[in-house]
Amino acid sequence: MGQDALSDEFVKRHYAGLQSLLQRRIKDSAIASEMLNEALALAISHLRVGRISEPDRLAGYVYRVALNLYRNYRREFDNRADLRASPDHIQDVPASCVESNESQDRLLKQVRAVIEALPTPRDREIVKRFYLDEEDKSAICASLGLSPLHFDKVVHRARQRMKVLLEAKGFDKGDLLSILFVSCAFLCA
Repeated sequence: MGQDALSDEFVKRHYAGLQSLLQRRIKDSAIASEMLNEALALAISHLRVGRISEPDRLAGYVYRVALNLYRNYRREFDNRADLRASPDHIQDVPASCVESNESQDRLLKQVRAVIEALPTPRDREIVKRFYLDEEDKSAICASLGLSPLHFDKVVHRARQRMKVLLEAKGFDKGDLLSILFVSCAFLCA
């Protein structure tokens, strides 16, 4: 069988399967098709000049070439100069551009409500002082008469209780520390 017949047979047998695999990996059908077509053309030219030692493993070769082409595509896309901001423009970006004031206020109210809903006054005090006021652990331990180990246990239990309260309000369980730190930034600003 000649090289052209081999490449035609290959396309008939493997193109749809390779396209499906690449679409699952790349998550964009147009880019997956483009990478596959380019990889196929490159593989056929390599096959014709004898650069592929095992033609019966051509499908794997095409797949790896397509993935390498995709990596190069991503590198080039990520390095596009037109996607970069100049230092002059960075100074013009407002510090609070991530969220509107309304959503910041809503988040702060929810955090305060969760802290106030903690069952014990000591939990509320420790969470507020440690996370929101950013008070030193040793100062809190001294004022409350706690050892550092006991403080850690109290903070851990308070965080667990806060997680439960936040989940009840619809937050993800991984949001607790993010919410505390974001709230602290808003409160301290």
